[in-house]
Amino acid sequence: MPAHWRDGIVRPNRYERRRAATQAPLEKLPFAERRTMSDILKYAKGRAKRLRSYLAELDLPLTHAQSLEAIAKEDGFRDWNTYAANPPAGMAENDVPARAAQRDHQSASRLQFHVGDRVAGIYRGTPYRGTILGLEKTDGGPVWRIKIQFDAPVEIGTSEALSLTRLRIRSMINADGASVNLKGTPDGWLSVTLL
Repeated sequence: MPAHWRDGIVRPNRYERRRAATQAPLEKLPFAERRTMSDILKYAKGRAKRLRSYLAELDLPLTHAQSLEAIAKEDGFRDWNTYAANPPAGMAENDVPARAAQRDHQSASRLQFHVGDRVAGIYRGTPYRGTILGLEKTDGGPVWRIKIQFDAPVEIGTSEALSLTRLRIRSMINADGASVNLKGTPDGWLSVTLL
């Protein structure tokens, strides 16, 4: 039996002592910083519940998981698991200015394309027309993953002996619609413009 159990006094273990030494007690923090992770997640789950009930009134059924994913995307996260693992500081209910500032920052790097948009451009030197099937923001800077379905197969080969065509592609683009690598450096393979 551990020594601190014998006398009936509960003492913090070494991990709790180490954490207490590196963090300020909650009582000494300003109210805005006193919110715990569970408070922020409770608020996000409440937002998801309100979104789900609103869409149900409009006859747009949505599962709870889908509404959580929507809330995470709205706040700029890849998915709900990423949001829950690292919830944004200052995202509680009465932090409207913090939320507005984040939205302004996001809109500065917002993409002009949406899923279902008709697009045209050049893919590997060949003109195309098509439809956007998928669009997802990456974690690294203003770069988006895009999936395009071409209206007709696009020839990508340069050899007359070998015919290479594509009907559907995946690529990464910047806010201007030019293909880039993950770091945002243009590579010139694809250009996308709205029709």
